[in-house]
Amino acid sequence: MKPAYNNPLKLFFVLFLCIIDNAYSQSNLLVNESLNGSFSQGKMEGSINKFFTQDTYYLRSNFNVKILRLFNIKRDEGYIISFSDSTVTKINHKKKRFAVYSFSEFLEENKNNPQDGPPQDDNKAENESNSDEEDLTINISEKVEILNGFKTRNAKVIVNAEDESDLFIWFSEATLKSKTELTINKKLKEMFDGSIPPNLGMNAMDIPYDEYDINTNALTIKFEAVSENGTFTYNLLGYSEQDLLPEIFKVSEKYRKVKKL
Repeated sequence: MKPAYNNPLKLFFVLFLCIIDNAYSQSNLLVNESLNGSFSQGKMEGSINKFFTQDTYYLRSNFNVKILRLFNIKRDEGYIISFSDSTVTKINHKKKRFAVYSFSEFLEENKNNPQDGPPQDDNKAENESNSDEEDLTINISEKVEILNGFKTRNAKVIVNAEDESDLFIWFSEATLKSKTELTINKKLKEMFDGSIPPNLGMNAMDIPYDEYDINTNALTIKFEAVSENGTFTYNLLGYSEQDLLPEIFKVSEKYRKVKKL
């Protein structure tokens, strides 16, 4: 048998297959985010880790909420949403348990559980947002600064309401949302009829950039809200292609499978 390099056409075909295979494997996306907030009666901090493939969405979220000295709530949860076999794996890492649902079972559970399901009054929130549009002052800087390893610009939003508050947004048009994330986001919206449950970690920083002549797929790198009631800060710490699934998203062999969580 002649080696491939003696046949230019065969060599080109082999290289082409390698490039296609490498491009597909690198399309997997790893995202790391952090959330922090402080208010008059307590504080919260947490992390959100996501991993996207062409047909599966992995999520692991870890939160710690302290309210005065009365409550100290800790949550360490995860989800694996597979569109290839139409299943949702819900994981409680703290209790070391997991449950597997069909899409129909998971949708029914979210419907019966308002706390974990989609927002119940989207129209009201939209109407309130529209009524407040005239009370916003928005200043977008042209200066580029490096934040969390990204090239960003800053937008300051002043809410001229009874309880005045300031919003600071750092966004990147140099790095845009991955096609893999956009594909999974579209599938999730179709699955949940346009309103993805907030516990799935996809609604945190959904900002309508296109309304301000900013690329609609710009990444939100940092979001900070400051008011008399406290502060809230979101940070995008990592957004990179990665081939292999990190261990933190996997279901440990030591975890016990249950019917429901």
